[in-house]
Amino acid sequence: MPYAPAAAELCVVGYIILRGTRIVLPKALRARALMLAHEGHLGIVGTKQHLRSKVWWPGIDRAAEKYCKACHGCQITARPDAPEPLRPTALPDGPWQALAVDLLGPLPSKHSILVAVDYYSRYYEYEILTSTTTDKIIDSLENMFSRHGLPLILKSDNGPQFKSDVFRDYCAEKGIEHHKTTPKWAQANGEVERQNSSLMKRIRIAQSAGLDWQKELRQYVTVYRGIAHNTTGKSPAELLFNRKMRGKLPEITPKFMDFELRDRDAEQKERYKLYADDRRNAEHSEVAVGDTVLVKQEKVDKFSTNFNKTPHAVVHKHGNQVTVESPDGAQYSRNTTWVKKYNQHETGEHGAANAPAYPAQQLVMDSCDSTAVQAVPEVPAAPASRPQRERRPPERLKDFITN
Repeated sequence: MPYAPAAAELCVVGYIILRGTRIVLPKALRARALMLAHEGHLGIVGTKQHLRSKVWWPGIDRAAEKYCKACHGCQITARPDAPEPLRPTALPDGPWQALAVDLLGPLPSKHSILVAVDYYSRYYEYEILTSTTTDKIIDSLENMFSRHGLPLILKSDNGPQFKSDVFRDYCAEKGIEHHKTTPKWAQANGEVERQNSSLMKRIRIAQSAGLDWQKELRQYVTVYRGIAHNTTGKSPAELLFNRKMRGKLPEITPKFMDFELRDRDAEQKERYKLYADDRRNAEHSEVAVGDTVLVKQEKVDKFSTNFNKTPHAVVHKHGNQVTVESPDGAQYSRNTTWVKKYNQHETGEHGAANAPAYPAQQLVMDSCDSTAVQAVPEVPAAPASRPQRERRPPERLKDFITN
C-alpha cells in the first residue's frame, strides 16, 4: 500500500484527506495538478516545490520529474545532448591512398581555394580558383593527381560540386571511392578543416600587413611541408616522398622506422581523444532506429529554439550518422549530436493538457466522496505484485555478518 509509510500523518477534514496541511489528491486529479504546477514551464525543481507546498500523493516527485522531461516546449528549448566520443581516422596503408578535399572561400578577393590533404603524410596541395564549378574542381584535382597519382579514397563534404553526377562519374572512371561526410557536421572532415584554418590565418596576416597573400601562402606551405608533424613525428614531405625537404635552417635528419610512426600516431590520437572526450563530456548516443527524436535547427533570431518543434522518426543509423524522417516524408542525414530523444506523455501527445479545465478545489471536492475518506485509515494489505523493499543492515554493522 503506497499510503502505508504516511498513514500516521493522514487525517480527514470534511471530505478532504490531508497529510499535514497538504491535500492528498486521488489519481484522477494528479495530471491536472501537474499541469497547473508546471505552468510557465518551471523547471523540475520549481515544479516539485510548487506541488509540495500544496498537495501530496505517493510518488509525487517522480511524477513531477517525468512530466517536466516530457514537456514539448521544454524539450525543444533545452540544451543539446553531449557529443559522442571522437572516432579517430585509421591510418591508411601508405601515402596518397586516402585524401580529404574541401573548398575554402569564397574570399573577399573573389577567390576560392581547393585544399586536398593526405591522411597518411598530412601533406596537402591547394589550388587557387576563381570559379568553383564541378569542371574546375575536377581540373584542379587532375593537376594534383598528375603529380602524385590517383588515390583510392576521396573524402569530401556535401557541396554541390561533389554531389553532382559529373563528379560521381569522374570518380567511377578513375576508380576512386568517394566518401561524403555527414551533412552539417564539418568535424567529420576534420583533417582538411584544420588545414583550412591554418591557411586562413596566414591570409589574414598577409592582408593586415599589406602583402601579397598568395606569395605568403606559398612560403608558409613550403615551411609546413618540411617540418615534423606533431602527430606522426615526421615531415609531410618525408612521408610522401621518402625524403626531407631542405629548408633555410641546417639540420641532421633522424631515422624513423615505420612501426615507430604507427605507435606514435596511435598514442597521440588516443591522448587527443581522451582529452577531447573529457573536455566535451562525450557520451555514446542512445538514439536507435525507430526512436522519435527532435532535430537541432539553426538559429534565426533570439526567439529560435535549439530544436525543431516537429518530432522526427529515426529510419537508419550508421556509426554516429542517423537518417531521420519528418511527418511529411522528407529525410535528413545528421550526426547524432544534432538529434535527441523525444519524450512523450503516456496520456497522449500533450499529456495532461487534454484534462478538463475545472477548478482544482472543485475537483478535489467532487472526487473525494465519503466512502473513499473512510477507506484510507484501514490501510489495506500490499498487492502481491508489488516488489518487496530490500532491507539493509545499519551502516555501523557493515563489517559484521548479520542474519
